[in-house]
Amino acid sequence: MGFFIRSVQRFCIGILALVVLWFIVTQIYDRLDEQLPAYLALLLTYVISAYVLLPQLIHASVIIFRRGHIPRCTRVADGLLADPVNIVLLGTEQQLRAAFHAARWFEADNLTIRSMWEMARAFVWNTAYPTAPFSKRYLFGRKQDIGFQLPIGHSPRQRHHIRFWAANADELIDPMNARYWITKYAVDPSTALMWIGAASKDTGFGLARLTFQITHAVDHYIDDERDFIIASLREAGVIHSEHSFASGEFTIGKYVSDGHIVVSELR
Repeated sequence: MGFFIRSVQRFCIGILALVVLWFIVTQIYDRLDEQLPAYLALLLTYVISAYVLLPQLIHASVIIFRRGHIPRCTRVADGLLADPVNIVLLGTEQQLRAAFHAARWFEADNLTIRSMWEMARAFVWNTAYPTAPFSKRYLFGRKQDIGFQLPIGHSPRQRHHIRFWAANADELIDPMNARYWITKYAVDPSTALMWIGAASKDTGFGLARLTFQITHAVDHYIDDERDFIIASLREAGVIHSEHSFASGEFTIGKYVSDGHIVVSELR
């Protein structure tokens, strides 16, 4: 029965993809091409498709086809799976900032028009931007509360980085329960005592799957980044009492992991 359902879903997605392709070519590009030069028509078709049409379509498809099947993973705005959760730190916001400062990491700028422009300029010209902003990822129904990064060399195209979401430490975490990761929590970061982190390593330039938006390419072996960050904090002497939850090996999208979530207390 499971194979039959998956086959029907894939058939429906295939038909939907063909319909979308037909719409993009005949209803968007052809109409733009009648009024604009070919190169400009192509550019506008790409922007409309990658940043407006496809994200909305994917978001709707995820709701329909993946209803009730939500793993322990962050998501992008269109609903697709993003970075797995792999680090949990216990402590205050002040301790969190101090820990990464001691480890010589940089806090990411807020995502604004100005910081996006600075990031684009640094990315194109390959100039340093150690506090570059992060794209939004969603957990608990909201975007990340804070993020830290460590540039690799002087290029903004490669960096170690981690996003954190503030959570309430009053209740015991059960990361094996999918409901924990999809329930919306409204937490004041200044009062939070638990920080849920999703760490990944940017390795260069790439295009997002399915939407083809311009983005960073990411190292598929996500566990290496988790271990690198924990080692950095350990070397700086800002964490203790390390242990981990193990959910077993998994592959989600481009990521391959042993499924461990490392939990540690901030000093």
